[in-house]
Amino acid sequence: MEQLRARFFDLWARTVGQAGDAVDSEAAWRALDSGYGAVGRHYHGWGHVADLLTGHDAVRDKPDFAGLDHDALDLAIVFHDAVYDTGRSDNEARSAELLVAQAGPAVGAPCVRDAGAMIRATAAHETSADPAARLMIDLDLAVLGAAPPVYAAYAAAIRREYAAVPEAIWRLGRAGVLDRFLARPCLYQTRLFLERLEGAARINLAAEADALWAGPGGVA
Repeated sequence: MEQLRARFFDLWARTVGQAGDAVDSEAAWRALDSGYGAVGRHYHGWGHVADLLTGHDAVRDKPDFAGLDHDALDLAIVFHDAVYDTGRSDNEARSAELLVAQAGPAVGAPCVRDAGAMIRATAAHETSADPAARLMIDLDLAVLGAAPPVYAAYAAAIRREYAAVPEAIWRLGRAGVLDRFLARPCLYQTRLFLERLEGAARINLAAEADALWAGPGGVA
């Protein structure tokens, strides 16, 4: 956590903090931690943020992503799930609004504006015309193409976040979401992620969807 905190403060100083002393990095960190560190964040917590930053680090120097504002991407990663209420459908918009609120005098900076747009793009993970948003979305969906044990842990953590939802309703809703993803021509929008993860992601999603449709007894 200390390494993540130090990275955030460095990022904030390079981007938002350049607007002046009125931008309080400690207050921004506290606002983030009140979300990511909350009880019930079984998947959408600091671990998710750290995973996306690590994933970004692994590809930021690839030729496909040359010319992107990688600080804006990191800013979007750090804020994109800061607000996460399983009972609402506007979490991404509210997370982008949190960034704006914390940015203070830097609200008009291109880095903040672009990060906000990337955060909003993760709401539906739909095809984007913006290369940076495409990478942001692919990073957010990278877990779908993870090794089966990692994917299973992710799916279990998501279920715990929705523990209040009755099992039958959960199965119907979650399976429907997975089927809609599987109906897309491509899950990933960048060549690199498409080549590396598309096949594995489809296998993972199909296996989970089949299990959900089968029901607790395992019979479809």
